[in-house]
Parts: sequence; C-alpha cells; structure tokens
Amino acid sequence: MKDYKIVRLAALHGLDVAHLLSTIYPDFSTKSYKEQLECLFKAKVLYSDGFSLSMRELGRDAHEIVWDFESLQRKWAEENGVRFSNNNWMFDVLMAQIKKIEPDVVYFQGTELAIPGRFKELSSNTNFATALKEECPFVRLVAMLSGFPSKGSRLSDVDVLFSASPSIQQHYENLGFPSSLCYHAFDHRVLEILGNKNLIYDFSFVGSARAPEQRYWDLLELLDRTAIQLWIDEPITEQRKSYFLDRKRLESDLRSQIRNRTKACLKVVGGTGLELLAGKDRVPRKIRNLAIEIISEINSGSQAVDSRIQNRNRRIRQRSLRDLYPDRCHNAVLGVDYFNVLNNSRITFNRHTDHNNGIVGNLRMFEATGIGTCLLTDDGKNINDLFEPGKEIITYSSVDEAVEKVTYLLDHEDERVEIARAGQKKTLMNHTVFSRCQLIDEVIQSKL
Repeated sequence: MKDYKIVRLAALHGLDVAHLLSTIYPDFSTKSYKEQLECLFKAKVLYSDGFSLSMRELGRDAHEIVWDFESLQRKWAEENGVRFSNNNWMFDVLMAQIKKIEPDVVYFQGTELAIPGRFKELSSNTNFATALKEECPFVRLVAMLSGFPSKGSRLSDVDVLFSASPSIQQHYENLGFPSSLCYHAFDHRVLEILGNKNLIYDFSFVGSARAPEQRYWDLLELLDRTAIQLWIDEPITEQRKSYFLDRKRLESDLRSQIRNRTKACLKVVGGTGLELLAGKDRVPRKIRNLAIEIISEINSGSQAVDSRIQNRNRRIRQRSLRDLYPDRCHNAVLGVDYFNVLNNSRITFNRHTDHNNGIVGNLRMFEATGIGTCLLTDDGKNINDLFEPGKEIITYSSVDEAVEKVTYLLDHEDERVEIARAGQKKTLMNHTVFSRCQLIDEVIQSKL
C-alpha cells in the first residue's frame, strides 16, 4: 500500500456564507483560520470535511482548502505572513498554501479552478493544474472530480479524472479523456447533528428552480396540484429572463395547439359521451377536465374559454414561483437548515437538470435518502445501479405520475416509512463519502 499526502481544493461557488456563519458564531471574524474552517465544516455548507476525515480513516495525510472563501483565505495569509495582491488574492494565497502543505496529490473538487486564463498570473491557455506542476515539483499527481461536463482545456495536466455520472463520463470519453465513475455521496456525519424527525412537511423541494429548464415547469405544476412547499433559489437575470419568456411563449403555443386539437376530437363523441368521460375515474384527469370544460362551453354557448385561459397562463407563467405562491415558496436554505428541511419532510421531490440526458445521480438523491426521507425522483437509464425503484426510492416519468404517487404515499404512511428506511439503508451502505473515498484512494494508488 502506497502512502501519500493529499489536499482537496473545494469551493463555495458564490454562496454567501459569511452572514450565515456570523449568525451561528457571533465571534466568527475573530477566530483563527483553523477555527473558522472548522465552523464552516460544522455548518455543513455544500462540502463538509467528510473527504479529509474519510481519507484519514484510510491512513492518508489529508487536508482541505476552500479556495474561494475570501475572508477565510485572507485569515490564513495573515497568520502565515503571506503577502498577496488585493486583486489576485485567490491565486497568491492558494499557491502559498499548497507550497506550505507540500502534498503528493492535489484533488480538485470540480473543474472551475482549472479554467484556462482564470488567473492573470497565468497565460490565457494555461490552467491551474499546469501551474501546479510547473511551480510545485513535490506534486506527484493531480486528480479532479467533474460534476458537470466541461471543456477539455480544463483537463490539461490532470492525471486522474473522476466523473460524477455516466453521462459526464461519456462526454469526456468523446473528448478523448478516459475517467473513472465516481458518483456524488452523502456525508453520514450529518446525522450526528440532526435531531429526531419532526414530520411537519408532507411534501418538499429544496434547491434551485433552474428556470427555464423543465424543473421549473414541474415545480409549477406541482404547486398547482399538490401541497408541496419549496425552499427555493430562483435568481433570474435579464438575459435568462428573456430566454425564459421566449421559450415559455413557444411552449404555451404548442400546448394550446395540442389542447385545442384534443378538444376538437372529444367534441365528436357528443354530449352523452362527454358526460360519460367526465364521470369516469379511470379516464385520465386531463381528459376528464377537458370533457367538463366542453360541457360547460356547450351549456353557456361560449367558445371564449380557451383564449381566456391561454391569455391568463401567458401572464402568469412569466412570473417567479415565489411571486405565484408566496405562502409556499420559502427562502433558500443552506447547511444544517437544508438538512433539517429534508429531515422533517415525509416526501421530498427531485428533478435532474436538462443536461443529464436521462441519466440520474445528483447530490440531492444521496442527501435525501441518507437523511431517511422518502425520495420522489425522475427516472433514469441508470437508476437501478443506484437504488431499487419502488422499494428504496419512488420514481416518476411524468408530473401526472408524480402527483399520483405523492397522493398514494401520503395516504399509506407505513409504505412510505418502509421505502424511506430502505433508501437510507442503501445510501449508508453504498453511497457515503467514505465509500467514494475508498474508490478514489484505490485509483490514486494505482497511478502513483
């Protein structure tokens, strides 16, 4: 077995945690660098210290750096007498930290740090991995985990690449960069800081709305048809808003055309047939509603309903979810607050991004099941590689199916509890940070 020293380079990716940490720890700004780093990890914001703790369990000398947390990085520089430019603090402090630690392995938690030209100290086509190898001869290996498909230019001088899903792995394979599959994972130490379950939320979603992606439209329909509560992050820039509205108008027009053609077909069956359709529980809900609507139009002699509904929808769909449902859309939560919402939910919703191409495995899947919450998630080609649908998690392929399954689970508490327990058991057995670190360690050892 080969021994080595490893440092992980993680980031907050723009999350404003300074206010949160100052609220939890009023004396945060006066604490030492080590104490501040411990406070950050205890708050469980995005990444905990589960990686370094797991690597130490495996016998490695492991360290953590959060390279984009400015006040924390400046504190380290102050304590270590490192001078840096105010304009280039990120590069100067990070490079000084790595030189002080002298790791054998540098592990990038994501590809963002390695964007060529990110630092003006480097040429426009040089990434940080290349700079490490040029300036730090003690670095024997550079490893990187990619949780999102990126350009190949970020991978220059990366010796070991891990992909967080099969679709990302295929993306890099197509670019000529082989990688090892290493899914996201749950830090089981989170369970130590959570209290007993207090199931005050029947159905929840915690995360980003990602407008104008399909997740937004699924959440909107769930708000229309269920009692779901959202702890939502939905910033919409003017550019995204313009794209969002253009796509919305197109989708609205397409749905209107499909709806009108369906209504035209239903009208052929006549009044008696429509009444039969409207009263049959086995008939899909949307068809029943259309039948009821046609009967109403016939009775009122008005054909203006479609245009009124269409115009109303066009006005409404241009607004944020929080504007539409202020009582059920709460502010985004981070860290322990995020896990508390999951812990206190009977069922939590998940929808992958549009970029996943039918492949599942985002971080929320493992966090929700790890907490012991019943997960309702979109189906994927690789779902059986992770969980057994129907026994450990619940999957859906349409919003109609999601609504149907949520209603059933809330009416059958024993089944919901059993699924939640089975999902947690699978995650704590197969999908923890420690289990992923075992994989990472094996691959690194094979390359040293």
